[in-house]
Amino acid sequence: MTASLPITGDYFTNFGPLRLEARGDQVQGTYPHQDGELEATLHGDRLRGTWTQRANGRTGELDLRFDRGANNFEGKWRFHGDELDRGSWSGVRLSLPSEAEGGFPGALNSHSDGPVFAGPMIGETSDKGARIWIQARDTSPVTLVVESARGARRFVATPRWDEWLCLVFNADDLDPSVPHTYFVESAHGRTPSFPLRLAPPRSARSARVALGSCFHFYHKRNLPIFGAIAADEPSVFVMLGDNTYYYEPDWQSEHTMMLAQLRSRNNDSLRNLLTTVPTIGVLDDHDFGPNNCDSTFPGKDRALRVFRRCFAQSRYGAKGVPGIFSSVRVGPAEVFLLDSRSYRVTSERTVLGAAQLQWLVESLAASDAPVKVIASPTQVLPEFPIQQNWESFRRDAPEELEGLLGEIEARGIAGVVFASGDLHMANLLRLQGRPREYWELTTSPLANDPYNGPLLGSDSTLVKEVVDRCNYGIIDIDLDRAGSEVVLSLRDEKGEVLFDQPLALSKLAVC
Repeated sequence: MTASLPITGDYFTNFGPLRLEARGDQVQGTYPHQDGELEATLHGDRLRGTWTQRANGRTGELDLRFDRGANNFEGKWRFHGDELDRGSWSGVRLSLPSEAEGGFPGALNSHSDGPVFAGPMIGETSDKGARIWIQARDTSPVTLVVESARGARRFVATPRWDEWLCLVFNADDLDPSVPHTYFVESAHGRTPSFPLRLAPPRSARSARVALGSCFHFYHKRNLPIFGAIAADEPSVFVMLGDNTYYYEPDWQSEHTMMLAQLRSRNNDSLRNLLTTVPTIGVLDDHDFGPNNCDSTFPGKDRALRVFRRCFAQSRYGAKGVPGIFSSVRVGPAEVFLLDSRSYRVTSERTVLGAAQLQWLVESLAASDAPVKVIASPTQVLPEFPIQQNWESFRRDAPEELEGLLGEIEARGIAGVVFASGDLHMANLLRLQGRPREYWELTTSPLANDPYNGPLLGSDSTLVKEVVDRCNYGIIDIDLDRAGSEVVLSLRDEKGEVLFDQPLALSKLAVC
């Protein structure tokens, strides 16, 4: 019998590293725990056999079940002579086998048929173009078709196995005066058609920016919050970090990080949103590495590669300054996406690093957008995170914060609003007592357990809070709405308004 799965390879398991070697359906393995080894037979997706630990003389039986491509396994073990299982044995593959070997670059809940395993997702858009992300089914060519009343445009790309079949189409030179739809096709069929929403032009008087952070419940197929965001018809949805959650098995290798990213991307409710709403993002600690990690995390480079592979922004970082930071124009607003991990050094009290901070200040000063949204995974303005020993600019990089606010004031940069995530609670914050006032909307969680601990009254910057439910934020901009050109809004899973804060654009300028 020939092995039906590419079992051979290295796995990270709850008993340490495991190396499996298959010859036909016969499998041998070694692991360092008590100098262990195993001999087993593969029956379809199930591996059954015996284990021996030479260091302590114990032996027993195992029964493991593998998923498609042998990316993960779950099973049980027992001692010889036992009638009941003694414990679980689980693991995740550390590297992707080749296409010829039967590797599977997909993940939990990948599409079972059609041209893609995951996606499509609308990424960054302009008024004349859009970037569309997919994970293809194999390495054969894939075509994006964009249709309008004026005809169809076709964009062809060939996926690469070493990129986990992920690719981004750049659908450019589109006619902004007519509606568009799009679909993806290949030899494996075609997706349904979806509306393609382009960004409002720079001259537009209105735009709506949706925001959210902390998406953990990828396993819950029905998450109404994503439908509520889509129903609000935002010009763009900004994922503010912790867009997936890595645990120890997930941050071990680039392959395990990809499996974690894709299992979140394949959530039914989220992917329905991503097909119709332009979505951009930043990462935070949980989709970078361990909790509260900084740039010294050994997996930093692969975490950044994985993020760039799974999103569809036109730029990442600046010339000579790698990272994931960038800015995206959305009509009367420009969204400045911060990278709070690549240059964070806890011992040196930096979050952005000098080069990124300089990029941010210079980019803010050069922007002619009336509203400038600084989208930070880390809270910026409040004092209470210091009391709670939570990450924030005031705790972790007070000199950077003072430098940023000082430059905004010295250069007369108007229209700045902060947006942040991370806390599993929502805050509306106002900083007064400076040459201008600053506002920050913190929104979290999209789909995770809420904090459930009120903090109102502990900090003069904290104006409003929501601590007991999932939520998302809206920054609604209408330059013709005199005296309340900007409205900061927080909404619940059903889209109901939890609070609104109108802001006069004139108040967002240096006095």
